[in-house]
Parts: sequence; C-alpha cells; structure tokens
Amino acid sequence: MEHNYDFGWSKHEHIRRSARSLGAAHSLYFSMTPWTPPTVDMEGLVSYYDPGRIAAMRKRLRGVDKKRYLRTIIERIEKPGMSGKERVAAICGFISDAIYYNPIQQPQENHVGEMLTDPVELLELHDGRCGQGVLITLALLEAAGIEHRSRNVFHHVTCEAKYDGKWHLADALMFGANQPERDGVVVNVAQLQRDPYFADAFPLRCFEYTPEELLASDGYRLLGYCFGDWGSLAYYSWYMGGDEDYPPMMPVCLPPLRLAGDRVRLRWAASAKRNGGAIRYRVGVYADRARAQKVFERVTHTTSTVFRVPEPNRMYFVSVAATDDHVQKNPNTWYPEAVGNFVLAPRDQYGWYGLL
Repeated sequence: MEHNYDFGWSKHEHIRRSARSLGAAHSLYFSMTPWTPPTVDMEGLVSYYDPGRIAAMRKRLRGVDKKRYLRTIIERIEKPGMSGKERVAAICGFISDAIYYNPIQQPQENHVGEMLTDPVELLELHDGRCGQGVLITLALLEAAGIEHRSRNVFHHVTCEAKYDGKWHLADALMFGANQPERDGVVVNVAQLQRDPYFADAFPLRCFEYTPEELLASDGYRLLGYCFGDWGSLAYYSWYMGGDEDYPPMMPVCLPPLRLAGDRVRLRWAASAKRNGGAIRYRVGVYADRARAQKVFERVTHTTSTVFRVPEPNRMYFVSVAATDDHVQKNPNTWYPEAVGNFVLAPRDQYGWYGLL
C-alpha cells in the first residue's frame, strides 16, 4: 500500500488545535507518580492520546512499507551534492518541523505509560518527547545510510551522526537544523560534556511555548507533569554535566506610556528565575519588523525605560530579553526575546496604536 509523509502538514495549525484543548472535565494538575504526586483538589494523570486517535493512525498505515516511507522522506529533503553535515542538518531540520514537543499530550499507548516507539507512527501523529525524537532521528539516519548512535546523558537522551570521519551531535528536537558548532564544525556529546556551557548559546526553540498552549479551554493554567513557560526547564548544559541552573522566564511587553513631547516609556512585566537570582533586561527598538535596523538599545535592572521617538506616525518594534548571571559561564548565552510594537500618533487621532 502506498502512503507517504504529508509534506503539506502545518505545524502552526497543529499547535493551534492543541492550544486550550483540555476542557473543564479534565484536571488542571497532571500527576505522574512517583515524580509528581497528586495534589489535593487537583488530581489527575498525564494527558495521554485518545486511543481512537492512535487507532485511526494505525488504520491509515496498515500495509504501508515503512522503510519505503522513511526513504521517500530522505529523497525529498536531500539535494544532490550535499555534504554529510548538510544531510544531517536537513534531517534534523525536517524532524524539528514535523514534531511538536507537546507540553500537554504524550503519544503513549495507555495510562500504564507505554511510549509509542515506531518512528513512522510518531511522524504521522506529529507529537513527541526527546526519546521519541531520537527514535525518529535514528530511523531517518538509517534510511539515509548515515552511521548513527543514541547517547544517554543526564536526564535526557540524544543521538549522534558520523560524517567526515567523526561523531557529531544530532539533537533534532532541541536544536533542529542548527546544531551547536565550533568553528563551523558541529560538536559531539563528549565535547559538550567537557565544555557543557558551550551549547547554551544555541536556541532551544522547542521550549518557547505561547500562553495559549499552556491553558485549559476555560483559561486556567495547566500544572504538574507538563512543560511550562520558558525558564521552567534547565539550560542544556545541565544535561551535559553542568550545574543545575534555570534561565529567567520570558518577560511580557506592555503598552508604552506617553510622556511629554516625543518621549515614551517602554514597559514590560517583571521576569522571574526559578530558585532565584539577579535578572536584568536587554531592550531594543527597531525601525523594521525583521529587527535588523536597530535605533535604540539599553540594558537595565528595572522594568521600564524612556525612549525618544525619532519619527511620529511610524511603527517601531520593541524586543525585551531577560538575562541572568549565566553569562559568566557563557557570555553568548541565548535568551529568547519578547516583542511588541507601537506608533506614536497625535493624542487626538482616533484609534489604538499600542500606546497609553
């Protein structure tokens, strides 16, 4: 039976359908013994897939040549003349786009917690955690004829691919197509374990959830055994033997306040750091949506700063990143930015322009 991967699948739409997907009949607290014991008035289980969803997927795949399914993906994403590094990057980038690191629902067989392990089934469901991401990565590397191996590290599992005579990291769910590299060469697990903080400069975008993804249908937060906001999980260096340390949570941009003349006060909600620690903010204002034309930058310990607007009736784009003392371990530590925008229009001009 012929059935190929759907390259028209939309991760954006998949996440949109997952957001606020739990109704009032579901618990707001996901316990998973023995790690997260139930809480009074909030008992529940980790949210598993509905059995019908898994059954429908398996019906779709009945009779499918799964080796051919995986090979067809490789044939689609590989281009003639690619180097080994480029081939692995294409595979990791595809997996990052195809699999949602779902903070709420896990693709498992039942409440006993039997994890789905078939890479084709996982690709059809589009949800997975680190171990499932590794299974998909190994299967696609196998289909591509690239030597590979899984690597168990602290509280995490990842894998490596061998090309140019050496092993290189291939952590698809964490880093996608942009694996940590030094001087143009992708590092491996052994190198990261010797220098664990090096990888903290590379974006872990899989943990940047929107608020909608972490709320029930009636607007309450989902707690317990699920991933939370940025900052609720440790830096990648922890998995490689570094100290347990958590990044500050992303700040939230607030509408700026008008001041006298051409000045505004840029504002954002205070960030927080798990287990405490000093936080400062890196604020930037840009003349373009791509945030390439910077017109202002400031680092401050407060949650606001004054900006003199160069040109009225023009939209400006604001970014705020919360940073911490982790830069002492790696000055290039990556922090995701919260963004906002506004237009300084005349006070008597009717409409809403992002200013108060």
